[in-house]
Amino acid sequence: MPTSDRRGISLLVVTVAVLLLSVGLSVVIPRADLEVRRRHEDDLRFILGEFRRAVVRFERCHSRQPQNLDELLRDAEGRRFLRRAYIDPMTGSFDWQTGIDASGTFTVRSACAQPGINGVPYSSFR
Repeated sequence: MPTSDRRGISLLVVTVAVLLLSVGLSVVIPRADLEVRRRHEDDLRFILGEFRRAVVRFERCHSRQPQNLDELLRDAEGRRFLRRAYIDPMTGSFDWQTGIDASGTFTVRSACAQPGINGVPYSSFR
């Protein structure tokens, strides 16, 4: 077989391999992105649960709502109601939004307004 024919076949094999690789990556990359987002959402739900539990412990101890997140980290007597200052997995910083909801409970929410996988904004997660 002449050398030019072998080069043509080699080029065809490489082209088909690149095509198959690109099709495979086009399927894998979006799934990987979805898994990362799902993991961040799970982290957000866990951290928001930690905040809720810390608020309940603070209320039992002080018979009032906390004024801010710093009181949950360390109150005037030096007690801690949170293990650590959790960062918002959606923003990557300690920029939580706090407030009092309709029932009068101190709430903590993500500062990120982007919609989650289910379409609900991260700032509405509980």
